[in-house]
Amino acid sequence: MAVTENVSSCSLSAMWDWSHLSLSGTPPTVCLLDAAADLLVLERNFAGALALCERGLQILSADGGDTKNGQVKASLCVIGIQALAEMEQWREVLPWLFQYYQSAQEMPHNIMELCLLLYSSVKQPHVMLDLSRDWLKDPKNQLLPGYQKVSELHLLRILLPLGHFSEAEELARDPSAFTTQQQEVVLTAVAEERRRLKQAEEEAQIESPGEPDCPSAAGRLQARREHVVRCLYGALSVVVTWVRRIPLQRVLVALLLMSVILLRLDPASPLSQGPIAHLLLLLRQIATNIFKNTSPSQP
Repeated sequence: MAVTENVSSCSLSAMWDWSHLSLSGTPPTVCLLDAAADLLVLERNFAGALALCERGLQILSADGGDTKNGQVKASLCVIGIQALAEMEQWREVLPWLFQYYQSAQEMPHNIMELCLLLYSSVKQPHVMLDLSRDWLKDPKNQLLPGYQKVSELHLLRILLPLGHFSEAEELARDPSAFTTQQQEVVLTAVAEERRRLKQAEEEAQIESPGEPDCPSAAGRLQARREHVVRCLYGALSVVVTWVRRIPLQRVLVALLLMSVILLRLDPASPLSQGPIAHLLLLLRQIATNIFKNTSPSQP
């Protein structure tokens, strides 16, 4: 499963941390812890493992907390996170954790590491930005052995993908998070990521400087053409209807007059003698026919 590939190693290492508790811990919660680990790793029964974790966490919440219970609680939460991720319910991980921890600062480092790996693997680093930032600022967490690992994951998995380069450089210079040699490596990685992102943005601008406007311009041109075609079709329809109502001779006269006007023929030009002669002949014929039709009949 792609979501859990990056978190499985962290969850297994967290489980080995509590293996010694089964010898001397409180039987109810440690037995539930062992059973949940078996269901998760051996039987792949994720829903059953989650149910056992929730039962153990309820018992711990009622008993109160001490160092041993805190370790068992963290281990139960690690198994629960892994079970939720395997069931594609990674969105429920943080709400589920906040049932047992009042704030992100109270979470152990292994739980914070697992959450950073999980949400960065599913391309949701912004979910952990404020949580891991607050966790790192807590003075008590800065004394934990896992502080450097959380700092590294926060920088590489959260800050750089989100483009928070200034904050990443500030964290990289923190001596409590990175040694001197590590600072040089991390700062080089931040500079390289900044350069790569800037180059990608410049290439994107060069490749498509005006692509968003092209579809709209083409659409406007197509609409304009369709409008012109509709207007011409309407005009032709009107002309055809008008022509059908007029005698043929009048139509021919009108066409000849239009040709003279449109072609701008000069009466004195030799080119205009032919059309004008035909026009005069046609007019004489029309006049003769009209007079013949209107002359009085002989007695």
